[in-house]
This record gives sequence, structure tokens and C-alpha cells, in this order.
Amino acid sequence: MKLVKILPDKIQIRTDDAEFKNARLNDLISVSDGKVELVTMITAITDNDVETQMDENAIMEELQQPSLKVIECSILGSVIDGRFRQQINKYPSVAAKIKMVFPMEFAKMMVNDSLDDKFQIGYYAEHLMPAFIDGNKFYQRHSCIVGNTGCGKSETVTKIIEETAKLPGANIVIFDIHGEYSQLSYVDSIKIGEVPFPIWMLGFADMVANVLKVKEDSTVVMSALRKAYYAQCDGGNENKPICFVFKDVLNYLYKLNEEMVVSGYTKDGNAKYAKGEYNGKLFGVVNTMETLLTDTRYSFLFDIMGQAYLSDFLNRITGGNKPVKNIDLSGIPHDIAMLIIGAITKLIYNIQIIQKDARPITLVCDEAHVYIPTDFQLSAAQRRMVEIFENIAKEGRKFGITLFVASQRPSELNKTIMAQCANYIVMKLNNENDKSMIKGMMPAGSTDVIETTTMFSSGDCLVVGDACPIPLKIHVELAKERPQSKTIDFWTEWKRERGIVDYAACLEEYLEN
Repeated sequence: MKLVKILPDKIQIRTDDAEFKNARLNDLISVSDGKVELVTMITAITDNDVETQMDENAIMEELQQPSLKVIECSILGSVIDGRFRQQINKYPSVAAKIKMVFPMEFAKMMVNDSLDDKFQIGYYAEHLMPAFIDGNKFYQRHSCIVGNTGCGKSETVTKIIEETAKLPGANIVIFDIHGEYSQLSYVDSIKIGEVPFPIWMLGFADMVANVLKVKEDSTVVMSALRKAYYAQCDGGNENKPICFVFKDVLNYLYKLNEEMVVSGYTKDGNAKYAKGEYNGKLFGVVNTMETLLTDTRYSFLFDIMGQAYLSDFLNRITGGNKPVKNIDLSGIPHDIAMLIIGAITKLIYNIQIIQKDARPITLVCDEAHVYIPTDFQLSAAQRRMVEIFENIAKEGRKFGITLFVASQRPSELNKTIMAQCANYIVMKLNNENDKSMIKGMMPAGSTDVIETTTMFSSGDCLVVGDACPIPLKIHVELAKERPQSKTIDFWTEWKRERGIVDYAACLEEYLEN
């Protein structure tokens, strides 16, 4: 083999059939001039002879000579003091020697002196060697896991959380939209709906904007709502979770909507009455509030809980005797679930800032593209919620709070958060927009490796970043306890005889809820 081209993230090698016969895509190649050794991965193989137009005599002559091939490789890192490192201090000369990296050599360069701060996630698929992740480097910076639906994201998240939960002081909060993690034994499952979440915990401003859908420029309605709020919360703060009673706000609006005020007096001294400032102008917001109160799906928002409940709730989601708190949002309406995620995140972040030497905490954001989107056409209130996550992405590390986001659509995930992630777990990806998004976040040398994920099986992944020594395909081990996430076998189910379904009962439950 001969090195013919060196680029910052790639090399190109020319070889003949004799040397080439055992080389395949994804094989590792060592490039060394005696002083510098690079480790690269084959990403393309080209037969130069096929691309060259030759006459019949030239073809006969060529058949008697070894065929020339060109191998293109992505640079993964270098070998320093006998150990693989994801860094390149210097490049070799074009006179470098090139050889295949076989399993025994791979094992030697991957040996680590200490496994104290690491956990095993699975095995390198091509080398049958344990794959470890550095726990400090994984959690002290933000991380992201992406992949198609059904590729094994939930299983991989569960494996990582299970390993983390073995630590006595672990502190993880999961936002679980589908209720996949609630049955794990090391998890304290907080099922919103069964556990009250009084509407005042959203904060008055967010309740008005996101639940009642009142716009800031609706000056009359906003003025009336503020009157009703401050009648209960003298000296309150609209942007913080200060206790108020929703029904009392509604009753106050009833009065304002029907209020008659003295406008003067007759010659006989009798008072003249006229409609008050808000009379007849609040029917819209009053109807909205009445509808919410009568909708059983939202009843958990209207449990009467005093200000002390906020402290109890915070203690449960950040304290307790279990290392993982699962905020199960599967049983409540989607629109409110998103608001609750924002409110809880804001609360945890602000309390974490206030504390000195606070215990580190990581927020696991399942289906993160749903509530941390990249869409810039968000309303002002929605934008405020996204900004909480952006602030954590930019500043959270200083205060001991990091994000572990999971998404099947990385191209729809907030770009600020993606850019702040130091570790990416990339599973099977087919969508070109999603792959392009991930490639844009990758270090030099890793972008071509992302293309290999198209052919991954369920449970296969690449771990790219500080926490994993080399971005090669890993087959993730299944956790001892599995999430409640499954793929239904349609064909198998359809082969069974159809059962009788009580659609009347289903409709009754649907219409009631």
C-alpha cells in the first residue's frame, strides 16, 4: 500500500490486489511513519482500472498486472504512548507505512489503566471487545441519542440509566412522554394526573398565555386577569409558581364581567349606574376557564394545594431514596404535558443555581424534538419554555445540571442544544436531513462514519465524543430491566382470529374523558 494523499480528516491509499484482497469497508487501517501513527477507517474503495478507458491490447496487458485500487479512509485519531486517543497532534509523512489493524492490536491500543469511572454499554461489533463509556465525560457535558423509531433508543437509554443507578448518589430526572420507564425498580415514578400538579405551578403568566391562550395585546382581558390574580396574591410574581386558586380567579372574572358602577346621581339623589370597565368583555376567557374546569382530563390541575406543596413536590423529584425520578406524562393531554415539562425544568434549574455545592442532576428528555423544537415560528410563551433548555445547554454545566436528550428527528431538535452536546449516540438513521444535521455537529473524521448507520440493526450505535474512546459500531447490551417499549408484530397479530371489541364502552370512555 502507498499513501498518496493526506487531508485534515481523511487519507487516500493506493494498493494492488495482493495487498487489498482482505480489506473491507469499516476495517481499521494504521498509518505510521515511525513518529506519528494515525488510526483510520475505510469508508470508500475504488477500482481505478474500471474507471480508465483502455483499448483491447491495453486490457490484455493490464490483466497480467496487479489491479490498482484506491482506498479512502476517515481519520479517527492517533496512537500516543501505545493507547488510542481522539486527538491528532501531528500528521505522518507520505512515506508512512500502512497496515491493517487486527483485533489483537485493537485490544492493545484500547486498554485502559482504570475502569473506576466507566461503565460498559456493550461490545464493539467487529472486534468482540467490551465498549466502555466514561461516566464523568458523559454526564458533565450534555449528551444526545438519536435514531429512527424502533432502532433501540429506549433500550439504550435504559441500559445507561441502569448502570448509572448503581451509584449511591445518582440524581436523574426523566421526562417520560410514553410511560416507558415507570416500571423500573430503581425508579420513583411520578405519574402526573395521579400526582396533582396544581395549575398555579405553571406560573400565572404561562397559564394565561399557554392554557387560556390569551395574547399580551388583549389588554382588557389581561388587565382583568391580573386584577383577579393580585386580589389573591398581593405582591405576587406572575412568572413564578405562586399559589392561587383557579376557581377564585374565575369567580372574580364573573363579577367584573357583570359589574355595574355608579356613573352619577339624579336630581333626586338616586345613583345612576353604567356598565363597568370589563362588563360584557370577558365572556371568551370565562368560557375557556369553565370548559377547562368541566373537562375531566384536566381535573388534576385544579386540586387545591397550598404553597407548601411546591416544596413537597420538589423534594420528591430531586430527593427521595431512589436515584431516578420518572415524570410519567403518558396519562395527560399532550398540550399540558409540554407545559409541565417546562415548568419542572425551570424550577429545577433555578433551585440548582441558588444552592451552593448542589448535587449534580441530569435531565433525560425523551422525544425532545416535541418540546425543544428548532422551529423559530414559536409564540412568545413557547419561546420562553425553549429558552429554559437553551440556558441549561449554555450555562447549566457550571451549576451541576446537564441534559441527555433523545430524539428520532434530530433535524427538528433545537440547534443550540445540539451544538452544546459533547457526546452523540447515533443509532440507525435513514433520513438525509437527520444525517446532515448530525454530520454538522461531528468532529472532523467522524462525518463519513455516520453514513454507516443506515445499515445498522436494532441495538447498534456509534458513540461519538469525549466519553467513548473511538467511534466504532457498538452493539448495546440489553439492560436487566427492560423499558415498556415494544414493536408490535403486525403480521403475527393479524394471523390470529379477530376478537370482539366493545366499541360502545370505548366510545363512552372517550367521550367522557
